[in-house]
Amino acid sequence: MKLLHSLRRFLASPIGREYAIRWRLFRSSLGLRALRAERRADVLLVSYPKCGRTWLTMLLARALANHAEHEEDVDYLATDLLGGRVDGLPHVRISHDDNPHWKTVRSLQKSKARYRDKKIILLVRDPRDVVVSMYFERTKREQAYTGTMSQFLYSRRGALDTILAYYNVWAKERDRVGGFCLVRYEDLKLDPAGQARRILRFAGLDPIVETHIAEAARFASFENMREMEKGDALKTGRLRARDPKDSESFKTRKGKVGGYVDYLKPEEIEWMERKIRETLDPFYGYAEPAVRRGEAQAVPAGRPGDAP
Repeated sequence: MKLLHSLRRFLASPIGREYAIRWRLFRSSLGLRALRAERRADVLLVSYPKCGRTWLTMLLARALANHAEHEEDVDYLATDLLGGRVDGLPHVRISHDDNPHWKTVRSLQKSKARYRDKKIILLVRDPRDVVVSMYFERTKREQAYTGTMSQFLYSRRGALDTILAYYNVWAKERDRVGGFCLVRYEDLKLDPAGQARRILRFAGLDPIVETHIAEAARFASFENMREMEKGDALKTGRLRARDPKDSESFKTRKGKVGGYVDYLKPEEIEWMERKIRETLDPFYGYAEPAVRRGEAQAVPAGRPGDAP
């Protein structure tokens, strides 16, 4: 009994939660069932966590369901989107590629050759916003970190350095995969229907019906997803607030471009911007900040290359 009590205390601690989360992620991404499912998929949706993957998953899943006129028994946040079990639809699978948010720069996988026969949708977001959102995920939802945001920002594992290195790996490796489509969170915010149309065309959906896309964009809007999360409409932890009284614990936390300026000190922002300018591949167009204090811009300056 004493040993069991000690085990329970360990699992309830931040480090215990971290190991439990990492074990669950390992099983979901590298288990035999997961590897077989990945091989069957036509397209993989890849991202660093906190780049809007839940939002894009719901948007694409709803659009596919509309296309198939499939309204019953749809899990809009399933790892395998509807095409995995409905004939005639592209099979899109959500990938936790490398689980980079638990790694240092040195421990990241440097090759993406395993995807040489796959179409890849790479979803990215301004690293400044990602690192802030990742901090709240770690502290509020996972409850696996007890440090301050400033301490997390400079952490060697899962923070800004890891995000930039992960992006750089993909910029270098993008030509080694079967097909590549870059999607930026900021562009999704500006035109969710247009981006969904482009992604689904890349995935092989034909024909593209505009009314299906428009309805999916409304269904997966931030406002609707926030209401679904508040009411636990989907009955899943993937869209359920850790603490309904704490807005920072919601999966749909802010959905804001440039929100990092509300949380970080000027010297921390300056450090981030210098790191990004000096180390991040210009392919992504994030060399200049999306916002300056008190001045918002729609998207980062520059247009990265991506699939048409």
